[in-house]
Amino acid sequence: MKRFLLFFLGLSLAVGLIAGRSAAAEVNTLIAKGIDFSEKGQYDQALAEFNRALNINPQDPMLYNYRGKVYWAKGQNDKALADFTQALSIDPKNGRAYEYRSLVYCSLEDFAKALADVEKAKSLGFKIDEDFHKMLQRKAAAKK
Repeated sequence: MKRFLLFFLGLSLAVGLIAGRSAAAEVNTLIAKGIDFSEKGQYDQALAEFNRALNINPQDPMLYNYRGKVYWAKGQNDKALADFTQALSIDPKNGRAYEYRSLVYCSLEDFAKALADVEKAKSLGFKIDEDFHKMLQRKAAAKK
């Protein structure tokens, strides 16, 4: 009986690992398709792929970054901000999400928030273009 339970437990773990690997492979395929659609300017198709990936793995902050970039490209800044903020709620050290969110804030001419996000990304060791950082500093100071 013990052998059977150990065998069953081992089989269950193996099936779970295989399923996890196949889910990860599917997410990677969906990401690749989403990026390809994005690069072609086919944003609705890209969103569909990233949404499918998020249905499989809703706790992956990078998936929110990918989808947020597409929303931003479509001019849907509120949705882009929501996705970058969601990425940061999952991983507060996600420098890329801070960088992307700063770009959306810059588009909205909210330079103080853009500057805060760039500086947070830099504090996390993320390389930020110094000219962009200085421009945000000037624009944020001018809006005060």
